[in-house]
Amino acid sequence: MYHARPSYENTRLNAERIHGPVVLSVYLPGVLLGVSSQAILILLPLYVIDVGGSLAAASAAVGFRGLGMMVLDIPAGFLAARIGDKRVMLLAIVLLGAAQLGFTTTQNITLIWLIAFINGAGASSFLLGRMSYITEACTPQTRGRVIAMLAGTMRGSALVGPLAGALIVELAGYAAAFYTAAAASVVAFAMIAAFAKHEQPLLRELRLRTVVNLCVEYQRVFSTAGVAAITFMLMRSSRTVLIPLIGTAVGLDVGTIGLIVSISASVDIALFYPAGLIMDKYGRRATAVPSSALLALSLAAMALASGFYSLLAVAILAGVANGLSTGIVMTLGTDLAPAHRRSEFLGLWRLLTDLGAATGPMAIGLVVAVAPIGLACISVAGLGALGSYVVYQFVEETLVKQT
Repeated sequence: MYHARPSYENTRLNAERIHGPVVLSVYLPGVLLGVSSQAILILLPLYVIDVGGSLAAASAAVGFRGLGMMVLDIPAGFLAARIGDKRVMLLAIVLLGAAQLGFTTTQNITLIWLIAFINGAGASSFLLGRMSYITEACTPQTRGRVIAMLAGTMRGSALVGPLAGALIVELAGYAAAFYTAAAASVVAFAMIAAFAKHEQPLLRELRLRTVVNLCVEYQRVFSTAGVAAITFMLMRSSRTVLIPLIGTAVGLDVGTIGLIVSISASVDIALFYPAGLIMDKYGRRATAVPSSALLALSLAAMALASGFYSLLAVAILAGVANGLSTGIVMTLGTDLAPAHRRSEFLGLWRLLTDLGAATGPMAIGLVVAVAPIGLACISVAGLGALGSYVVYQFVEETLVKQT
């Protein structure tokens, strides 16, 4: 009997069925906000230095952004239940746009820290609202491919954002870069307002006791895999802030630093799909163990960077490590989450990851306030090495293969 092969037209129609409903409500707004957010990550510490702040103040600014993300994780989840995912995303974009404009209005370091906190709060709320929206808008059979595509756009944003932001600063100054980011937020707001579906709020009440009970019930998971997740995010956020700070310390300009960050991000992107294949075929530890060790090694090696080529080399090593760790933190969280309390567990898991993201820059800021930046590299690398040991010694394989 003759069986027709799937045609190109059928493949195209299938892709449109899966991705079409979220192109204008998820993908394109995500690209706009992702590019601007990645630009902010490199421009924020450099802007603090440009207005007269110290390396410690610059690192603290990135830390305050991470702190804003951490503080809003759980409240944003309950807010989404009360007013709906779409409205949370729109409110989050308002916070992001206000912060981006706010950076142009002041050179006061304390106010910049406050604005960075607001920026982080908006970023956290948007990410939570978007993931909740995808869960509601996409079927379980298509959700994985939608999230995979979204992860690809996020890594593309990490490649384009720093370079674009640096080029705008070189050509027109920091204010122009922040105005451009705000304009991107306006367009993203309009797209979500027009194309995202509005669902009925769940109107769940805040149950703090449930969250506490969950912490107690899964204390071993949080004290092992949770610690590993914290250190992964600590090393990732440290990498983000250390490259521009070291670049400044060795005399590189903003455009050159942006080029280094983008090259590192391109290596990261190249390993995005292979990392997923390795995790699904050989298990989560097959990427978690080597990537955590390589991240710690790259952070330690940054202490030796003395110019463009040496910083580029360690940035590429960090890109390799980060690429190998693609998706590992959320994959571990999803694997470990109990089916009957998945959303509550993942809310706590996200809080842990944002704790790590905030801790890295804060630790760097504390160290460089009293010691050379090289010691900050060694310090966060040491914390990362401890996390790598936890991954190797205590985090069990979570991939359950079907027989």
